[in-house]
Amino acid sequence: MPSGRVLHINAVGLMAELEESLEPSLRRRPFVVANERLARAVVLDVSALAHREGARPGMSLAAARALLPGLAARPPRSELYRDAEDRLWRLALELTPLVERAGRGHLFADLTGTGRLNGSPDDAAQRLRSRILADTGLSPALALSSTKTASKVATRVFRPGGFVALSTAEEGPLVRRQPASLLPGVGPALLRRLALLDIDDIGGIADLDDTRAAAVGPRGRELVARARCVDDSPVDPRPLGSRSASAEAVLEPDTADPETLRLRLLSLSAELAFSLRREGLGFSGASVSLGYTDGLRASASACSGRRLWRDDEALALALEALGRARTRRVRVRSVALTLSRLGAASPELDLFEPGESRRSRLQSALDAIRLRYGSGAIEPCALAELGAPGPSGAIRW
Repeated sequence: MPSGRVLHINAVGLMAELEESLEPSLRRRPFVVANERLARAVVLDVSALAHREGARPGMSLAAARALLPGLAARPPRSELYRDAEDRLWRLALELTPLVERAGRGHLFADLTGTGRLNGSPDDAAQRLRSRILADTGLSPALALSSTKTASKVATRVFRPGGFVALSTAEEGPLVRRQPASLLPGVGPALLRRLALLDIDDIGGIADLDDTRAAAVGPRGRELVARARCVDDSPVDPRPLGSRSASAEAVLEPDTADPETLRLRLLSLSAELAFSLRREGLGFSGASVSLGYTDGLRASASACSGRRLWRDDEALALALEALGRARTRRVRVRSVALTLSRLGAASPELDLFEPGESRRSRLQSALDAIRLRYGSGAIEPCALAELGAPGPSGAIRW
């Protein structure tokens, strides 16, 4: 009997599959979902046929058409995709209240303790798979295991529409044999670093000792733990919009200087935005809380009409909130920043206007340095004005 209780639902190619359900003739030809009206249109999703021919989400539409002349494109329909995701979520909720939305077409569900209501977790998962197909027309991959990491890797192995229920004894061997690229958290930059260590599968990551894990990067040990299927992260049912990320700085000495407050917010916004990007998240809300010398506090918020993710966007929103919060001339002892209204986001050009591509590439380059050498390896030159020395070896820009 499988002991897994964490179910991962992976609706691969959700957008393309929904487009095919509305236009069945698309099943016979390769196509992509992309907004052709943008000057730098980017592929948001690809059909199974287009994927076999080499098209991938994230590549420019021009590059995809150079690879596949005559490639069809369908404009994205956000409401259609959002409705399908909501239906997936509601169907999973019929099994357990512990359902976590983990990005477009991805759900985690904790089936622990649901046996009396739903039967064994693997039977319940199979029934859910049938319900999803009947209700939405989607055929997602489903996997059961004891951890979120093992379940997610398994759906990547058995996609686009497979199902597997793993016992704890089966998880490690299956995960170890997979390419390193299937481990959550491993992207192109990290793959190149692993190649230098002659590592091409997850088992090679799992076998790293502490010294070599640290050489992989600041999150090397965490990555090794995941590769070993050591993952105690719970299924979090809270909506992304209700989650937030916060950080605080104590000012020494207390100050009323606007430029010092701006620089502190610059540091806090860069720290928080980077931590969210590492999880594939963006934000559209920011709040600033000020602690004054006399013990009183003041706070205010600011919101954006779109999902943000870059450091400069976080700072702009934070400064807007600061302007509303600072209504006294008393010196400030501490400043706290919270980024909120979170949602899935990534530094892909399709999320931004064409004019923002240069800033997006710059942000990605800065993040690559932080991921390789640590978050303190690079910081704005303006922070030197605070008088505090930067981390040893830090690059200022």
